[in-house]
Amino acid sequence: MRALIVYAAFFWTIAPLLAVQKNVPPDFSKPQTWLRLADAFADEKDYYRAITEYKKVIHLFPAYPKLDWVHFQIGKMYYEGGRFTQAKHELIPLSDAKDERLRFLSLNYIALSYYENNEFSNADRLFRDLKDQQGGLPYVLDYTIYSSMAAAGDRKFGAAYERMLEARKKWQDQGDASAAAAQYGPFFEKSLPILEKAKELSTKSPVWATIFSVLFPGGGHFFLGEWDTGIVSLSIVGGAAFLAYDGFVHNNTVQSLLFTTFATGAYIGQIYSSYRTARKYNEELGDNEFRDLSRQFRSLNVALQFQTRF
Repeated sequence: MRALIVYAAFFWTIAPLLAVQKNVPPDFSKPQTWLRLADAFADEKDYYRAITEYKKVIHLFPAYPKLDWVHFQIGKMYYEGGRFTQAKHELIPLSDAKDERLRFLSLNYIALSYYENNEFSNADRLFRDLKDQQGGLPYVLDYTIYSSMAAAGDRKFGAAYERMLEARKKWQDQGDASAAAAQYGPFFEKSLPILEKAKELSTKSPVWATIFSVLFPGGGHFFLGEWDTGIVSLSIVGGAAFLAYDGFVHNNTVQSLLFTTFATGAYIGQIYSSYRTARKYNEELGDNEFRDLSRQFRSLNVALQFQTRF
């Protein structure tokens, strides 16, 4: 009976007040109204409409004491929407924020933006710094993996391999049996052999390729391991030179001039080809290995995004 009386009192007094509150129109003279609208767009992954509403807060309420956090949300929305350059532009000023948590979160998204924008050196530097900060202690494993991936992207495969070994040891020491943690095992099993192979790769000297090409036709390509191209270059230059010599011996001016010109052009061409091939080899060195590693990394990204995107 007492419970029935309490319920009736609530229904006749409190409930009408709540109903009236629900019908109160939003007060757009307060920044919280705009922020709730922006947050709703963000929850729906409509990042650019969310950015518009966050920017309205900055424009309409310049004295709002938490404007730094609004700028952070804008940077985060840019990152989630794939506009990494704009994300960095918005977040970098917050890397000196007085609020320690805001500073840490901003650096986190700056590092992720650097990585996604293929600025691997900057990403590596920030990831290594983040894992040593107080806020980064729960995420040391993920930041170590990101640091390894950034080093691999920068073609520093030896450092990447050592950091990936370090990350595997941290994972093994944690002994986490959760579903997210289980994703790390297959990733380490496949990524470490790729890095072990990649760290043995070495560059080819364009200077030596050019010198060998000057010494004898095809020599630069032989130095680069392109035996078929080297044989073709040697055959063409050698054959043209022989026909030019034959023309001189038999006083055949047309033949001698024609094949001398051709042999000279082919000789210079194979020198340039050797130099350019060596440069291209160095520029593309490790590309296939990094692509394979990135494919394995994407399979782990579910766990990483859950833990590092806060």
